[in-house]
Amino acid sequence: MIQSRRRKEKNIKKYSEKEKRTIELAKIAWAKTLKEFYYPPLNDPNYIFDYIHLEGFYIDPEHQWQITMNLANTPLLKEDQEYIDYFYIISLHEVSHYQIIPYDGLINAKLLRVAMKHVNQNYAPIVVNIFADLIIDTKLYQKFPNLIEWEMIETYKHITSKGSISHFSKFLFRAYEKMWNKDILGDEALKEMDPLAERITKIILKDFEDESTWEKKVSQVAKLLNSLIQDTFTLIGTRGIIDKNKEKRKSPGGAFVEFPKDVLEIMDNPLENKNADKLREGNLDDLQQKSEEFAKDIPYSEFGGPARQAGILIDGNALATWYRGLAKNLIEIKIYEEKPGGQLPIFPEVWRIGDRIEELDIIQSLLNSPVIIPNITTRKWAYEEGPGHLVEKQVPDLLIVLDSSGSMKWSYTSRSIRGKGPYHTALVAAFASLHYAAKKGAKFSIINFSNRADICQWTSDYKKAEKVLLRYQGGGTFLPIKEIASQCEKAERNALVFIITDFGIYNWSKAKKIMINLAQKGHKIIGFFIGSTRIPKEKFKNLLDKVKFYGIENPKDLINLVIKEVHDNYS
Repeated sequence: MIQSRRRKEKNIKKYSEKEKRTIELAKIAWAKTLKEFYYPPLNDPNYIFDYIHLEGFYIDPEHQWQITMNLANTPLLKEDQEYIDYFYIISLHEVSHYQIIPYDGLINAKLLRVAMKHVNQNYAPIVVNIFADLIIDTKLYQKFPNLIEWEMIETYKHITSKGSISHFSKFLFRAYEKMWNKDILGDEALKEMDPLAERITKIILKDFEDESTWEKKVSQVAKLLNSLIQDTFTLIGTRGIIDKNKEKRKSPGGAFVEFPKDVLEIMDNPLENKNADKLREGNLDDLQQKSEEFAKDIPYSEFGGPARQAGILIDGNALATWYRGLAKNLIEIKIYEEKPGGQLPIFPEVWRIGDRIEELDIIQSLLNSPVIIPNITTRKWAYEEGPGHLVEKQVPDLLIVLDSSGSMKWSYTSRSIRGKGPYHTALVAAFASLHYAAKKGAKFSIINFSNRADICQWTSDYKKAEKVLLRYQGGGTFLPIKEIASQCEKAERNALVFIITDFGIYNWSKAKKIMINLAQKGHKIIGFFIGSTRIPKEKFKNLLDKVKFYGIENPKDLINLVIKEVHDNYS
């Protein structure tokens, strides 16, 4: 419905003289708004007159996420300056969503996440928008009190002139009065919302300037608003019958929601997620970084919904993005080689005839005696090699061999690390290793093994590698040593091989010989054994002087491990 309406608006080219004048006044107000915010990088709005729908401001996805300003339902005012003032306050409010709160997709996702703990995910944007509106308009009230009060009175008269208003709208108006501690509208009917308005505004006003409290406050506000939201908003199907006093809009959560028309006139679309990331082009890398940052330290069940709604989940694979975020910058692989430090002068000694003339140090000779006598007073410096220094070498091709057998249990939706299982820990380590190699420009290959070996051939595309890492098998444990050897042979240079497993492998005896052979060819093999307090040397015997194994008793030890391999003669 909205898209059809907006397509029609694109075809409207002719405006009446009054409409043209209204657009001119709105442009004056917009220019003042940009100046107030020191000219943020926002394009001029697309000005339209839509007499059917009530949104005043919205982000239009059909126009590259441009701001659209609908001037059709502006209250009737007397003077041009009043129209400018009205559009100015409205514009200040809307731009504040992109400059103050939620500002960007990451903050938006964090606020949506905590709101979803207490309301349906399709209603979460309503909570975030109410919270943001109260903060934004209170900041504006501190700067333009008279203008804000005038706009609020005009809007209230405009809406109530059409009939009674919903309880939700009554709450919004009364909440503003409580935030500003002033009875602006003088309507006794609004006081029925006092208990709820007072509790919510008290939460918001406490430590008002402290942005670190936003998530906690949104969670509390969502809990208090849940009943009112459920009474006001209704989830309906795509063909649901709409009451003549209500409108239907699609939530970012995917459902269609029906609600009173007067809410649109106060809040515009309360389901819309407003943040500056939605107005920027060519920012996919930035969005990916934000989605990965959002993934850190939150359960998977709380990641996908908010990330999608906030617009920061861009590749569609929520699970891969979540693991990418958990693993980001946790493991750093360094391989060093020693470079000679050069010769250093140690002490002066006699320069004799027959020594190289360049070695003669005239100053030292004169300091020894004012008369230069060859073989007696002439001096040169004795040298010796200085200490070498370690230089980080280019990361080699990286082969990750990951055990996805039944003993490596996996339940990523669990709330506890122990409940997630060893495979979760292994994935975090594998993702960390993979993305470090990708960042360094190395190629990588994956072998996901259980009863069979699932292989990602050598590539620079980490998304291909991630898909193989996430294919949990849950069968037996047979180390694919032939496949490991084959991938090492296919590598363009010597490979760094990570084997992440537990000790439930059945074919170690056959694997030892091939591992030794690979190490002798210059490949470096490092094994991480989850759930082990120590590496049983008697089991591996002469293997341990060719490869390196770590016993990982605590999952956190693997996740936080910084691997620094000092290798004197890596070739």
